[in-house]
Amino acid sequence: MKRPRPAPEKLRRLLHQVRGRLAAAGIDNPVSNAELIIAEALQIPRAEIYLKPGPRPGQAQLRKIRRWTRLRERRMPFEYIARKAWFREIELAVSPEVLVPRPETEILVEQALSIIRSSSAVKNVLDLGTGSGAIILSIAHELKSFPRQLRFFASDASGNALALARKNARRLKLQKRIEFRQGKFFAPFRGQTFDLIVCNPPYIPTAELPRLMPEVSGYEPRLALDGGKDGLGVIRQILAQAPGHLAAAGRLIFEIGAGQAPKLPRTVHGLVLEKVIKDWSKIDRIALYQLSRPA
Repeated sequence: MKRPRPAPEKLRRLLHQVRGRLAAAGIDNPVSNAELIIAEALQIPRAEIYLKPGPRPGQAQLRKIRRWTRLRERRMPFEYIARKAWFREIELAVSPEVLVPRPETEILVEQALSIIRSSSAVKNVLDLGTGSGAIILSIAHELKSFPRQLRFFASDASGNALALARKNARRLKLQKRIEFRQGKFFAPFRGQTFDLIVCNPPYIPTAELPRLMPEVSGYEPRLALDGGKDGLGVIRQILAQAPGHLAAAGRLIFEIGAGQAPKLPRTVHGLVLEKVIKDWSKIDRIALYQLSRPA
């Protein structure tokens, strides 16, 4: 015999309770966060919370909602709580070993896709510091039916991050299309060149890290955030090393922080700054360089 389903007011009362606790903890958008916690715990679409009759949480689900609410009160990112994140067209497993994928990074993927689709010269693509694999997996996923043969590569210094990226590749059935190697940036690819290199490098100035939101400063990996004194330390390393790993007329595209575009060199080590792309908030967010001399 099926259990009777409660009136939706009961589920909305639970939503109200979770929202109240999150609001008291200083969480931005507490209603949206409460909806996420309840919907993910019940494995239902968020809209179903408001339907009549509403779904009935079991005891195990109620315990999960309470536990997840406590973790969110402590400012743990919801993605780490649920162990998943959504990025463009894909769902990714994530953990505190990797950054939570940002909406701004979707612009980087969009620009990379545009370059690949418009240039027949692009055959080999490398993602530096891949983390969860969000960038390279999105590119490979969205080009599954692309007529030109492409090869995808990714590196990360963290073995745990690479294990997670490989897990995500298997989930998306892309494990045969992407070669993952452990090592810092270009170290695993000595002597290899690529037509396109993509990267979301650390670019937060060291002094700003303690002032970031608690979700970031308290939980996300510092190594993936800390860009040195002015935020450009890692970017300078990449600009210095990239020409040795770019094919003739190859491109390097990477994410930058607010206010960093004017500090980027217009020409460096044979690379020419082709353009800077703004995000949806009109902030300079993506830098695109092209190799101007033969590789």
